[in-house]
Amino acid sequence: MKRDFQQFLFICAAWGVCLAVGCTSKGPTRLSDGFQSYETSQEVRNRLSQSGMASGWQEESKGTAASDPRPSYKFLAMSGPFTLSGVEGCLKLTFYNDHLMSAEFSTESGGEYLRALKEARINVPAEDRKETTVDRRTTFRYDTDADGTFRFSWTDPMLENEWLKWVRDNS
Repeated sequence: MKRDFQQFLFICAAWGVCLAVGCTSKGPTRLSDGFQSYETSQEVRNRLSQSGMASGWQEESKGTAASDPRPSYKFLAMSGPFTLSGVEGCLKLTFYNDHLMSAEFSTESGGEYLRALKEARINVPAEDRKETTVDRRTTFRYDTDADGTFRFSWTDPMLENEWLKWVRDNS
């Protein structure tokens, strides 16, 4: 009887672990316009070239120096003109250690883009500066600047948490 109860407890514990691990969203998640988190900068460059949208893009990189004793990291920001749902603006893609972590689309036609998102049945926050989850775990929000420019942001919190852990552990 005691052995049966121990087996029962083991099975319950194993099932609980499987349930917890299975519910954790791993791997890439969709950001903006089909870009996926964890894509490499080269994959994104290739996509931009194939779509004919690579012109006018700039790249900015920062990270640890070779002489820095802390674990290395690298941020790469790629930005350039882009059109989402027929709305023109600027797309900024941020990579952490060569994994696409976030996308930010800035446009003066934010109201038009918001309508396009709602028509596509995207889970849009009721007001700016509020965050919601879209596509598995992607966090999405939009902000309106004083000059009327809208900024729409998609972030993979899994990669963002890796960066925040690095900051906590190494700053």
